[in-house]
Amino acid sequence: MVAEPSFLPPRFENMPSGLKSQPWAVWLAEPRKGKPGKFDKAPRSPLTGQKVGADKPDLFGTFEQAQTAYLTGGFTGVGVLLTGSGIVGIDIDDVRKVIAEQPEVRAWIGKALGRDAYCELSPSNTGLRLFIRGMPLSGEMKKKHGGLEIYDNLRFLTVTGHVVRRQPTDA
Repeated sequence: MVAEPSFLPPRFENMPSGLKSQPWAVWLAEPRKGKPGKFDKAPRSPLTGQKVGADKPDLFGTFEQAQTAYLTGGFTGVGVLLTGSGIVGIDIDDVRKVIAEQPEVRAWIGKALGRDAYCELSPSNTGLRLFIRGMPLSGEMKKKHGGLEIYDNLRFLTVTGHVVRRQPTDA
């Protein structure tokens, strides 16, 4: 029998105020078929617990509703829906491997932090998530490339509040 992974519990007090006005959801870690050790983190309505699509922001809830649903129990974590409001989310899976293979990523992360990015650990504690205010992305920038994913609209990203480094202004 394979042991269930442990995911970082949310630290709500550390989550940036700029994200709190976006649509929020809760999620459950669900084993990914055909990929042992990988888990889906599909958004679920904090009001109903039903899966919701990133293309249906009206089915998401508020930050407070997601926090209450999580604290009530039955969910693995919380996350935010990016809505094209000027917040860009960057997801770096397996950050140690990415930096080893692409050393320039470390410098890029440093520059992002110097520009008031909010940076936290991913739920697995092996990746990083950054949120920064920015211009809308062009279609070709919204790609996964070498362990990096960059999004600004209709994308659900988990949020842990396990801050790596916080700058004076929030995302």
